[in-house]
Amino acid sequence: MGADGGSIPDRRDLVKTKASAAQTDKAVLREQFFLCSLSKRPLSRPVVLDPLGRLYNKDAILEYFIDKTKYGDGDKICGYLKSLKDLLTLNLSPNPAYAPQESITTALTSARAPFVCPLSMKEMTGSVPFIALRPCGCVFSDASIRAVIPTLSRGIAAKTPSNDNSNEDKSQVTCPNCGASFNPTSPTSILPINPTPEVREVLLEHLLQSRAAAKAAKGKKRKAGDVMNGDDTRLKVTKVDDKGSVSPTPGPEMGRQGTRGAPPVPRSVQDKLAEQEKKRLIQQAGMSDAVKSMFKPKEVAGEKKNGAAEFFGRTFTRYAA
Repeated sequence: MGADGGSIPDRRDLVKTKASAAQTDKAVLREQFFLCSLSKRPLSRPVVLDPLGRLYNKDAILEYFIDKTKYGDGDKICGYLKSLKDLLTLNLSPNPAYAPQESITTALTSARAPFVCPLSMKEMTGSVPFIALRPCGCVFSDASIRAVIPTLSRGIAAKTPSNDNSNEDKSQVTCPNCGASFNPTSPTSILPINPTPEVREVLLEHLLQSRAAAKAAKGKKRKAGDVMNGDDTRLKVTKVDDKGSVSPTPGPEMGRQGTRGAPPVPRSVQDKLAEQEKKRLIQQAGMSDAVKSMFKPKEVAGEKKNGAAEFFGRTFTRYAA
């Protein structure tokens, strides 16, 4: 081609886009394992992991919770985080061959990673997948921990609808690093570190669903507690005796059991009603017998009649006659 003696270019000479994209992806992945996702400073213990697998310096995430304007793009990076309860503090194994780096440039160009797998001593550079155990926070390379615990779950992102928690093996195993026991077959026993965007979308969907379920369960529990406390019953006070005690009358919600299950009348209401009754008795004490007979019920032929109605009716009849 080109009459230059038979030189034939191959695909690698003509198409270089794929190679450059691979180099870019490798650089981004290395940055995710070496720098804090929020502050972009070199990772240093204590390090925390969010539900989507992103790594943060704990001091940086605390600054974000205190002042969310501390980092300009904080809401875009970790706006789904609500509190420290969403984060897992990692038990990372430091790399003895790593020298702490102060600047971002030296940290990214360093030949050594700050942390390693305690089983295989592979460096956490992003070249191989790493996972964290949720019960204890220990971090291992995916291949190393599965060689030790073959029954380890593939996580929430790999769970299928046929895999139900009721069918899980309840046997416990111990962490090979710290000795903490956990259920290896539970989908929530592991969390991938800096997974692919597809896996991260599945983890975000699961996080939102779990929050919605927890909110619904909390609302049901609160409603059930209100019913048990008797907030849906009502009392109708009809009589206060000379001692100031209140006798409630059951409403339609209380049924035949009277005041059973109904909340007690507050003390302030009892005092107020007793005071009003006392005033009424004092006022009646100063009345004449004729005036008292107007308000006192009388029994006529075995039936009670209102005194005021009988008095006014009798008076009207006398004058009318």
